[in-house]
Amino acid sequence: MSFIPGIPVPIGGIERALGRLWEESGESKTRASLINLAIYSEDVDSLEKNAAIIQNIAGEHAMRALLIHADPNSEGSSADAWISMNCYLRGTRGGEVCSEQISFRLRGEAARSLQNVVFSHLDSDLPLILWWQADFCPPIDGRLWRWVDRLLFDSRDWKHSREQFDLICKIGSLTEDRTILCDLNWTRGFSAREALACMFDSPLSLPELHSLQTIQIDHAPNHRTTALLLIGWLADRLGWHLTLPGKNPQFQDARGGAISVMLEEKEGAGINRIQLFSSQAKFEVLREAGSGLSISSAKGEKFSSTCRKVRAPREDTTELLLAELARSSNHALYSRSVKAVEALWE
Repeated sequence: MSFIPGIPVPIGGIERALGRLWEESGESKTRASLINLAIYSEDVDSLEKNAAIIQNIAGEHAMRALLIHADPNSEGSSADAWISMNCYLRGTRGGEVCSEQISFRLRGEAARSLQNVVFSHLDSDLPLILWWQADFCPPIDGRLWRWVDRLLFDSRDWKHSREQFDLICKIGSLTEDRTILCDLNWTRGFSAREALACMFDSPLSLPELHSLQTIQIDHAPNHRTTALLLIGWLADRLGWHLTLPGKNPQFQDARGGAISVMLEEKEGAGINRIQLFSSQAKFEVLREAGSGLSISSAKGEKFSSTCRKVRAPREDTTELLLAELARSSNHALYSRSVKAVEALWE
């Protein structure tokens, strides 16, 4: 292993070693912590990749970071730990503000007992945000998830979406919805939802929203679930019911009208084009790969044509994480949107 996560310490001596580290740093460094951010991964290179992410966001979010590489299928049981600090300059008067980082490499039984090995090293009573970068596996153990205030994951990366969404719902029910579910794939589609909503601010265009006939969404490879979450949001908000599952599904609106949905895979941004058609109007949202803007346009027989630009944050992982950490909402519409298209998850 070429990457060194920090200073190696025994599992039982982590807090003592952190205390010595602060004593040796002198008065030039100030400790800062508002949350616990734990990142769980089963990828071999995850400690290095996630350490880079934490280093990029430490200046904006004071935290104790717990990075976990786990190999639950390994025989026996072993646990290694390292400690380090992420520091950034404090204003113009000198000195640094620093956050603690604890890295773990767990194998076998130790990897299957996270609440015993890792969560005993949480920083006091601060909220715990757990970013789960692996598949969820049954059985779901409530003893683990009840520790978690916000659970981050990314449904875009799932190969068995239906099974994973079912397990996520079980986690929510076991924790009595105390654990807030935060899908980075839902965050990824925020700018598209915002751009769509803005087009129907006008009382002249709003009636067309309730008489849509066709929707076409062009999405990048590996972003079909991103597009389906967008369709689920529309279906929930507008009272649509799925009538024909499949690659290009069909819905029925509240008035009994049919809506055809076409999903096309095309290179570009995650959601690179959205088109909504009624009998008298066309609405479109375009976004080029790497662009920080979405361009929305509307053209109809009963209202003047419009075109506007909507800010669209970058879609890289660090930006998505920063956006999610900045929110405190419970994502009430997320679970409803997932349920609205649950028959479409592959």
